Amino acid sequence: MRSSLIVNHIAKYLVILILLASFIFALLWLWQRQPKIQNTQTSFQATTESKPDQPQPTSKISPADGSVLTSADITLKGKASTSNGYLAIFTNDWQTVAKTDSDGNFEKEIKLVDGLNLVELVSFSSELKKDKKNSLTYLLAKDNKNGHTIFAGPAKTIFDTLITLTITNGQKEIRASKSTIINLPKEDEEENEATGSALRSIRIGDFLIAQGNISKDQLEAKKIEVIRENLPQNTRKLTLAKTLTSPRQNLFSAKNLADNQILEFTLNKNSQISLDGKEAKSADIVKDKNTIIISHEDKDKELIDLIYLLP
Repeated sequence: MRSSLIVNHIAKYLVILILLASFIFALLWLWQRQPKIQNTQTSFQATTESKPDQPQPTSKISPADGSVLTSADITLKGKASTSNGYLAIFTNDWQTVAKTDSDGNFEKEIKLVDGLNLVELVSFSSELKKDKKNSLTYLLAKDNKNGHTIFAGPAKTIFDTLITLTITNGQKEIRASKSTIINLPKEDEEENEATGSALRSIRIGDFLIAQGNISKDQLEAKKIEVIRENLPQNTRKLTLAKTLTSPRQNLFSAKNLADNQILEFTLNKNSQISLDGKEAKSADIVKDKNTIIISHEDKDKELIDLIYLLP
């Protein structure tokens, strides 16, 4: 009887040991089946780095986009995407062409006008093949007491004191406060006097010029100008063309190198004529010349602001 009890105890312990061993083995097997964290991270990094054609950040330009400047005469510096090429720089009030060096660097003296300056930059090769376009916004002011940065564009959303603007390069947020100076269109001045809140008078679609300082990716606005008519925009056109005729009575034709369309241009007393960066005359515009033309439409005519003749 006693020996039977001993056998039962031993059998019981063996079963427990077998179960315990099976449990430990199962844990080890499950642990080995788990993914290795280090390998997973390495694989993710490799996948990220191998993605082709990821957009690269725009090269820095000085003065920086959105700067409030107090001097009209500035030196625009930066790096274009095209080396040994050209860079057209223009607004509605002025225009110029800069050359880029073997590394794509450029430097050009420009003269701003009072208020908002919407600047277009277009780079292209010496064979007049367009590459990239960039847009800059500057504010020329008497001082920067209202801030060193501006955002300008139509209001997309308004939530309490937070306004999102649609700008050329995306979207920006501005934050207004009780101390923010808000200049409304004249027709809204009476409404503002009645409601006592200029901020509530801002509407979706209004063009805003907000000046202030950056804080946590937002512009803490000290001053906001609201525009509803004659919205600021750059209406100048850039055309890379080959001349087909010499000017006759200030008119000449050229072929657009982008689509082979035949265009007619008009010169006037304000048109700038440049031959490889040097001042030239209308007599220098001859047939089969590659040209960079900046123009605008005026009474159904394409009026030349600048024609830059390549050597």
